[in-house]
Amino acid sequence: MEKIIGDLETRRKVFHLFALLLWLFPLKFFPTLILYLTFFLVLTVNYLTVKGFGRQRLHFYYKFIYWLEREKNLSRPAYQALWANLGIFLSFLLFGREGALVGVLVLAVGDAFAGFVGRHWGRTKMGDKSLEGSLAFFLSSFVVLLPLTGLFQALVIALVCSLVELLPFEDNFTVPLSASLLYHMLL
Repeated sequence: MEKIIGDLETRRKVFHLFALLLWLFPLKFFPTLILYLTFFLVLTVNYLTVKGFGRQRLHFYYKFIYWLEREKNLSRPAYQALWANLGIFLSFLLFGREGALVGVLVLAVGDAFAGFVGRHWGRTKMGDKSLEGSLAFFLSSFVVLLPLTGLFQALVIALVCSLVELLPFEDNFTVPLSASLLYHMLL
């Protein structure tokens, strides 16, 4: 299976992209009560995974999770996913469906492209990130937001979020919140 998807970071970014984009459907189409229940279910399963609940019984599930996890996170599998899901949920609570959609798009697309470009072509280091990855974050976020928000909003959101992603905080949490907040402010 590893030969199909490649190295660990490529697997992670492909999964990150598609798993986060799955949030677009419930955010756009689910009735509010069902959406709250979906958030509750996802956050509960995610939290239980981080805590290692059912590790012996759910061997196949955890094997998949570990297959996607960096070595430094093996003691807390799916920890970064929990931050992403919390960031998306909080974006929804504070800025509504449209704000959360913007947050999901920027996190899913921007972070995936930044990671891929930074890993393969990143030469100019900025801490543990690269200038090339940050430019990929900016450009991919800008392109995906442009049809939704318009030129000025897409430019501001993509630029600010590409800077937020560089900060030494959990970007899976801060990026969707920042994108949602900016979208809300620029309406």
